[in-house]
Amino acid sequence: MTLRLGAFDAERRWRPAGLATLPSAPGAGADPVSAAMDELLAVTCEPGDVLVTGSDVPPSWVDALAGAGVEFEHRVAPEGGSTVEERLLADPPAELRGRAFAPYAVDSGTAGLVRALDLRPVPPDLGVVRAVSSKSWSNALVGELGLAGAGVVVSSVPELVREVAALDGAPVLVKDPFGVAGRGTLPIASPRVLRSVSRVLAKQVERGARVEVLVQPRFDQVADFSAQFSVRAGGRVDWHGTRLIDNSGFSYTGSRPLSPGLAARLAALGYRAVMTEVGGALADAGYHGPVCVDSMLLRDGTLVPVLEVNPRMSMGLICVLAERGLGRPVRLAVRPAGVRDGFESVARGLGEAGVLLRRGGTGVLPLAAGTLGTARGRLYCAVVARDEAEDRALDAALDSVVARRAA
Repeated sequence: MTLRLGAFDAERRWRPAGLATLPSAPGAGADPVSAAMDELLAVTCEPGDVLVTGSDVPPSWVDALAGAGVEFEHRVAPEGGSTVEERLLADPPAELRGRAFAPYAVDSGTAGLVRALDLRPVPPDLGVVRAVSSKSWSNALVGELGLAGAGVVVSSVPELVREVAALDGAPVLVKDPFGVAGRGTLPIASPRVLRSVSRVLAKQVERGARVEVLVQPRFDQVADFSAQFSVRAGGRVDWHGTRLIDNSGFSYTGSRPLSPGLAARLAALGYRAVMTEVGGALADAGYHGPVCVDSMLLRDGTLVPVLEVNPRMSMGLICVLAERGLGRPVRLAVRPAGVRDGFESVARGLGEAGVLLRRGGTGVLPLAAGTLGTARGRLYCAVVARDEAEDRALDAALDSVVARRAA
């Protein structure tokens, strides 16, 4: 029996103070959609697990999950504190003492909650997590392992200009070392854009900020995917699987199992062996726990195995764990959705269309309610289909339900 919780915007708090921000990076404020994404952890639960979320949920959310066979105990964290861990620390629930613990990510209150409730395992040090989450750390690892895809980390505006110029007009990306899910990634498409970025950074430097930016070629990829595994304290890697990533630009739109052809190609390229090396490097740095490594295959056949290392759970791991719980291959799908009447309306619409997932069947299961609460909300779903034709039909049904209920 496992206690599950965690903030999906942990990178926002991992980011060091005083670091200059790229124009495309978000501000310091919390995103209400990210704040509600802890509800997605429900689909990773097994019977007897306890999920603690930051906000209350409608009964229709619990009913929809239960109807698909997802069973767990749900609690809402008490008021006070900036994270669920901190809120539980104010009055630690004695009945949760001694449980297994699976946080989404290590945060400021994680170690204290583990001590207060004698949870297991003990998490890695927060400073270690912050260090290995940086794209600067993963880029250095790419160089040490001699892998394709290394960029250059620059620490001043003149360095940035020189490194972009050195690529001689090739497509370039500049990345915030603590950006996530495409936020903090900026394509440099022209000298004008570079001048604009340079001005923004220079003004922050004048106010005392420091520059740390990764400059990387914009690769011509044919597939984006991620490795999911856990690292034990001694360096052993427990493999969970690889998931194809669906993107729109730099925005995440879903995860799905690899095709047999791509899986065979990655096996021939030694992809899993590289991930074992990455796991060893993480253990040497003092990290243990869940890991997601973003990767890509280029059009010319080159494998770029390490774009970034995410020392936390991920959407890909949620996809893997959802498959285990539902007993069928799962595709995660994300839709922009400011929906009238929220989750209940979506679940009712899917039911009326005959595609709401039920235990042992196929269909669409909406996974979070709170993410629909704003005009710029997002709908997260698990899609279970027998074949590609049914998958396409379920996608069309989902799009129709969302369109009819758009705010």
